[in-house]
Amino acid sequence: MPPFATLRPGRLFWKLFIAFLLASGTSFLIGAGLFAFVRPVSAERVVFDALPFNRSMPLLIGTVVSLVFSAAVAWYLARPITHLSRGFSAIAAGELATRVNPLVGTRRDEIADLTRDFDGMAAQLQQLLATQERLFHDVSHELRSPLTRLQLAIGLLRQSPDKLPDMVLRIEREAERLNLLIEEVLTLARLKSGTAEFEVGPVDLIDLLTAIVDDARFEGRARQCEIHYLPSAAFVTIGNGDLLYRAFENIIRNAVKFSPMRGRVTVTAEADAERAVVRISDQGRGVPAAMLADIFEPFKRVDPDGVEMTGFGLGLAIAKHAVERHGGSIRAVSADGRGLVMEVMVPRRGPSS
Repeated sequence: MPPFATLRPGRLFWKLFIAFLLASGTSFLIGAGLFAFVRPVSAERVVFDALPFNRSMPLLIGTVVSLVFSAAVAWYLARPITHLSRGFSAIAAGELATRVNPLVGTRRDEIADLTRDFDGMAAQLQQLLATQERLFHDVSHELRSPLTRLQLAIGLLRQSPDKLPDMVLRIEREAERLNLLIEEVLTLARLKSGTAEFEVGPVDLIDLLTAIVDDARFEGRARQCEIHYLPSAAFVTIGNGDLLYRAFENIIRNAVKFSPMRGRVTVTAEADAERAVVRISDQGRGVPAAMLADIFEPFKRVDPDGVEMTGFGLGLAIAKHAVERHGGSIRAVSADGRGLVMEVMVPRRGPSS
């Protein structure tokens, strides 16, 4: 944190100082003049007027009081503004750990509120930068594995040309994996930026869920996983069908993947005039309560058994940002040993509201 404690008076201080000095000085002179000319003549007044310092002393005292009062008030008002100015300069220089509110003490006014807003902004910027750095690190880590396997396949192909068909298949799989990873990262980046434009239109959420459940039932046959689907009446929202499809597909496919053999996934949809709430529950091991927020972070793959997971860990992160882009919300509820419940709320009017 920059050393803000030793602040020198700035331009705002001197402007306030002069303004308060003029105001207090004018008030004093008017009061002194009225006092001098209006008060009645008396013996005490004659004696007082005869003293050598009688006329200059009130003026001197008033001037000193005006100076002290004006300097104190101007410093009280200008000091936090100077702290803010130094704080913005520090943020611009990359010192995102800068905080201003502790420097203004216990004052309770709009300027103190402004310093708290500044600290909130600095904390948000610091968190965003840390998230970006972590994302770059995770992306580079995820890219390294398929690239290493590609290099290995090419080396084996050079050593054993007779393994051409197998190595070509391996190279194709790794290239497809790289392409999918890059596509997912770009999708997440576009959603997180909040600036990318997506085409919106009427989307029947129930029809969309029905199509996803049909595909998930086909995939679940290998695990003998049953999908119990309880749809509501038609619910039409305004949004991007591809984003909503991808969000719910990621959630439902995750539920199937983490369900045990011959397990069951339940998908229910309830709708009213304002919103639809979709709940997807599985019978897997669930997620510890302390880690529920982590599952929505990029490249986070939480498994209570410590088994190596497949995928990139981007599905739920994309789902969260896609749902929030439509004005909705998503949360996870877990009871250890009884599975995970994902609750998704989508408003009827979506992003156009």
